[in-house]
Amino acid sequence: MGNQRQVTGTRVEGFPSRRRVRWDFSKVADGHVYLLRRGRDFDIEVDSLAAAARRWAREYGYALTTRSEFGVHGTDRRKVGLYVRFEQRKRGRRARTTRG
Repeated sequence: MGNQRQVTGTRVEGFPSRRRVRWDFSKVADGHVYLLRRGRDFDIEVDSLAAAARRWAREYGYALTTRSEFGVHGTDRRKVGLYVRFEQRKRGRRARTTRG
């Protein structure tokens, strides 16, 4: 077995429970464009926040437009923020009301 690498690990009783955080975008859901910056406004991957924003918009009856904000440090253009605009959908589409 010349070029194979052996994988080792620690045996555990089971998978850890998932921690799903519900994000509330209601404070930025007014039709204006907002820039949400990683490290200041949120602490997860930019693509994960975009997915959470899509779920929230769908659940509460908003149309969502997003754009990524990239860092400008050389060739390493990491996503550092997310532009979002939530717009209330036109009547006729079912929307859930915001929970109190």
